[in-house]
Amino acid sequence: MINLVRAQWFRLMRNRAFWGLLAVFAGVVLVASLQVTERGLYEEAYRNIPLLAQHSPAAMVSMTMDVEAVMGEFWTPQLLALIIALLSAGFFGDDFRFRGTRLLAAGPHFRAAYVISALFIALLSAMIFLAAAVAATWAGLLPNPGLGVWVDGGRFGRWALELMIIAATYALVVLAVVAATGRTGWGALVAVLLSGGVASTALLSVSWALGCEEVLRPLIAAMPAAQLGQLSIEGVTPGAFDILPLLGWLAAAAGLCWAVLRRRAL
Repeated sequence: MINLVRAQWFRLMRNRAFWGLLAVFAGVVLVASLQVTERGLYEEAYRNIPLLAQHSPAAMVSMTMDVEAVMGEFWTPQLLALIIALLSAGFFGDDFRFRGTRLLAAGPHFRAAYVISALFIALLSAMIFLAAAVAATWAGLLPNPGLGVWVDGGRFGRWALELMIIAATYALVVLAVVAATGRTGWGALVAVLLSGGVASTALLSVSWALGCEEVLRPLIAAMPAAQLGQLSIEGVTPGAFDILPLLGWLAAAAGLCWAVLRRRAL
């Protein structure tokens, strides 16, 4: 399994789509951060960033915020989850479109090892993209003397962990779709639907139609899409009871991948 993880990591580092998506993502986050103007801090122009109404611009007052709050202002968590899911569709789609899994297959437990390697690649990719987002947000706010960002280890660690778990869950679901259909396009479509919260919205609509919204409300609140939305709200710090249900969704996505691979010829 370690050799398979190494092989997938080597492929990822040589994948042009990975570096292209990383550059585009960092560029979008940088441009978004540059939109935070000093004047806007005094005019209630932002959802997550507090208003400095009690001071005048001439007072040269500045403040420092958690970096995740600023990223949430521009829906960076949703964009990151979408890009990791799209990367999963393209990266793993090549294995099934061109039967590349036959070159990787080794050992009686290859399918389980492949799912574990995919999970590793998804988590590591999310970590790299998140680091790029933090750097881009910090760089984008440098010209603004009124606002700075910092990283609180405990809060940011829980926030980042939850985001990485959600992104990895979406990536594994997309992998299962690509493995089942052999088509990258279907995986990309599912990536867009998942990151857009279509699953939770559909379940919420069904619960309203059936009159059982109170029964399904805890399930909907624990879904990755609902938790992903919470990550874009300033002041929301995930706790253990937020992260633990997501581990269940991640395990379910991994089990779905393994079940699909068991029924597919490599």
